[in-house]
Amino acid sequence: MRVALVLALLVTVIAAPLAVAEAGQRRAQAVETDRAFSGPGWRYRDVENFREQFFRDQQRFRPDQRTIVVAPSVVVVSPGRCWQDGYWSYQWVPQSYSYSAWVPGQWSPDGGWIEGHYEPAWYNGGYYQPLWVAGYWTGC
Repeated sequence: MRVALVLALLVTVIAAPLAVAEAGQRRAQAVETDRAFSGPGWRYRDVENFREQFFRDQQRFRPDQRTIVVAPSVVVVSPGRCWQDGYWSYQWVPQSYSYSAWVPGQWSPDGGWIEGHYEPAWYNGGYYQPLWVAGYWTGC
């Protein structure tokens, strides 16, 4: 166990200066002072060939393949029951009552005279009254 720990420490001590030297060399190579312009387009060094360089750079991110977009269809699901709001309606209220109607005197078909008198009669009528119909559940 101790041998492995010492061996790992030795490898780290030997490899660390080499990694630092490599990083310094890479950094010195990456900096180029003769670029055509600075700013966001620093990697396009050739001003004459700018469009072609830009196109090649974009090809890495957008290959010449068609992208097929499949939009999901909209599915509307309605519940099996819906609430029907309450509303005003009218309800017929029948009314019937009897009264005495005057029947004037007249001749009967067999030739006899019938004196005037009162007979019972019926009035059939009614009226509409406003009525609130409460809300209820119904099928959609």
